[in-house]
Amino acid sequence: MNRKNKQGLFMKLLSWLWLLLQFLLKIIPFLLRIIFSLVGKLLNPTFKKLKKLFRFSITFKITVVYSFIFALLLLLSTAMILIGFRFFLFQQVRQSMDMTSRIVEDYLHQSQEIPETSLEELARRNGAVIIIFDNQRESIYSSTSKTRITGFWEGPSSPSLLRLEARQIILSNRQILWKGQTLHLQVYKDLERENNYIGILFVILLIANGTGILVTTLIGSRVSRRMLSPIAKMTETVKAITIQDLDMRLDVGSSQDELKDLAETFNEMIDRIQSSYEQQNRFVSDASHELRTPISVIQGYASLMDRWGKNDREVLEESISAIKGESENMKDLTEKLLFLARNDKNLLKLERKSFLLNELIEEVAKETRLIDTKHRISTALNGEIILNADRKLLKQAFRILVDNSVKYTPENGSIKIISYIRKKQVILEVADTGVGIPKEDLPQIFNRFYRADKSRAKESGGHGLGLSIAKLIIDKHEGKIEVESTLQVGTTVRMILPMQ
Repeated sequence: MNRKNKQGLFMKLLSWLWLLLQFLLKIIPFLLRIIFSLVGKLLNPTFKKLKKLFRFSITFKITVVYSFIFALLLLLSTAMILIGFRFFLFQQVRQSMDMTSRIVEDYLHQSQEIPETSLEELARRNGAVIIIFDNQRESIYSSTSKTRITGFWEGPSSPSLLRLEARQIILSNRQILWKGQTLHLQVYKDLERENNYIGILFVILLIANGTGILVTTLIGSRVSRRMLSPIAKMTETVKAITIQDLDMRLDVGSSQDELKDLAETFNEMIDRIQSSYEQQNRFVSDASHELRTPISVIQGYASLMDRWGKNDREVLEESISAIKGESENMKDLTEKLLFLARNDKNLLKLERKSFLLNELIEEVAKETRLIDTKHRISTALNGEIILNADRKLLKQAFRILVDNSVKYTPENGSIKIISYIRKKQVILEVADTGVGIPKEDLPQIFNRFYRADKSRAKESGGHGLGLSIAKLIIDKHEGKIEVESTLQVGTTVRMILPMQ
């Protein structure tokens, strides 16, 4: 094979390798995604099991935390005891070495020769080693031949802690003037026995602390489980509460701790949920009942038109008139329900602006006089009152009150509208000479779909939503509404609004 053929083959191999590399770069990410997906699916149950396995209970967490705190306190107290005990032992040895040095000095001053017997007895009794050096730092006496100090040890005169051959000693160094020459007295004591005492104390404290931590953990776990047992009961009770069974309540018991507060809070929340649910059910039921009547009327007249209205013009006109009236009634009811629904969803927003209240009153009075000619409608306005409020909503509430007075006031009766200011509050009154409201019904007249006299209200075409809407509007303006009524005398409705 010549050189050119070899070069051509080499270039082909390079091109194949390049194509293979490009293919791998494209396919590898795809393969990795598949592999990771399969591995994730395979390991996901394992991860879930591990997560569930390491899902510790509150009892376990409380026990571990308090056991750790208790162990830390024991560790600190143990360290303080050992340090204090070591300091006490070493201080005792220092005092003993200092006292031994003084006794040796007294022995030397009382004798012309070194009292070896007395010094050996003193060393044995105090567990010390006594070494005397001459002025040249040469040893002239040692209480034992097994001394660890073979030469003179330079150090302070007071007993000090030293380390010799991996052992701790306390050394006392003193100069003594004896028989006209200066001697150097060194007394030291090996601290092996004292260190053994400290080690024994450490082992005892370690066993005691370990036993205390173990007992505390076991008792703490049991006590925590008993203290938190109401939570398990609360959980079972809450799981058993359903929409069909909202009468269940958590057992408060006789305890006075935070769990009782939690249970009471849950019970109050369930009370509110039950009340809201019952109110919603009542609202839906009442709305369905109110809508069913006009729908039935419309269906009845539609059937009447289908049978005889095609040929009988009188029946046709009657049916059309009735259907239009019931449609208007349904429209009015639907608008009121939508208004209440917007408020319940907190979608009802006020568009405040300043306007003359007297103009609004005169406007409503004029419109009422155009519609109703059977009542005397008068106004008593106390100066110009400028109010910052939502004019449209306030007119709606005012119109509801005036319309109610018109409905329940006999013909030739009077309706008087009064406005004035009292204690930085705007008072707007609608007083009539109507049939009045019984005292037992007064607290409930603002409830939705409530009618004091259902037969009379039905004749007047009401739904029992007007006063609830009026009160809602007044509440939105941070005001309040009051009602005074006497049967067969009349009713006064008073709207009280803050001046802003």
